[in-house]
Amino acid sequence: MKNIAIVFILGFVISSCGNNTEKSASKADNNSVESSAQSQKGDSISCVVPSKLILTGKFNPSEVAGFVKVPELMSSKPIFIQKDVLSAFIKLREAAAKENINLYIVSGTRTFNDQKAIWERKWNSLITGNSDSLAVAREILKFSSMPGTSRHHWGTDIDLVSVDPVYFESGDGDKMYKWLVTHAGEYGFCQVYSNKEESQRTGYSMEKWHWSFMPISSNYLKAYSEQINYSDMQGFIGDKLPARLRIKEDYVQGIDARCAN
Repeated sequence: MKNIAIVFILGFVISSCGNNTEKSASKADNNSVESSAQSQKGDSISCVVPSKLILTGKFNPSEVAGFVKVPELMSSKPIFIQKDVLSAFIKLREAAAKENINLYIVSGTRTFNDQKAIWERKWNSLITGNSDSLAVAREILKFSSMPGTSRHHWGTDIDLVSVDPVYFESGDGDKMYKWLVTHAGEYGFCQVYSNKEESQRTGYSMEKWHWSFMPISSNYLKAYSEQINYSDMQGFIGDKLPARLRIKEDYVQGIDARCAN
């Protein structure tokens, strides 16, 4: 029963994946553990519609099927990501190594509580008695998501080597970024938070370190857009602000359009 429960957390199959998927998806009830497990049998994880728990980070990745720990050699700390993402990253890393570029992951799956800790630490460092809460939130949102709204909840997105923008301006960082821009797409990865002026996207500032495995994350973004409402964005300091800031439209959906193709 424990294994079935783990599968239920992950979600159920979307109707466009395979000849028999529509039939199994129509039988799957999001509140039925057994039918959700049956509908996923034999399907790729990229064909799974994740539940709200996965989409909003309210789970433990070490306990969910499909999530694996990144080997220590490839990470700066204990990190979990989806199995298919790790497989693709290993190939990306091996290709980069041939050019004397050492890729490793500094951040992968972050839970709701992980993101809440980041968000509230930054909030408390910026807020004062006279602070404008909207201005504080916008400052944090330059590089950090509100809890329940981060792509890092999904196990599909990784931060590579450094999260300091200065690192990528010269030397090894510049070399690494230019190589990724040229080659990451060959392995399924895309820089979702690209130069805003060039891509005409909204939301977060440019992040040269943040790369998303699109074969899975594109489906997760679609599921997020369909399943998650502003009423689901609760449980952290500033949780009255998401709708006013258009978090769903301008931030969650504010990615480079080239990553959706």
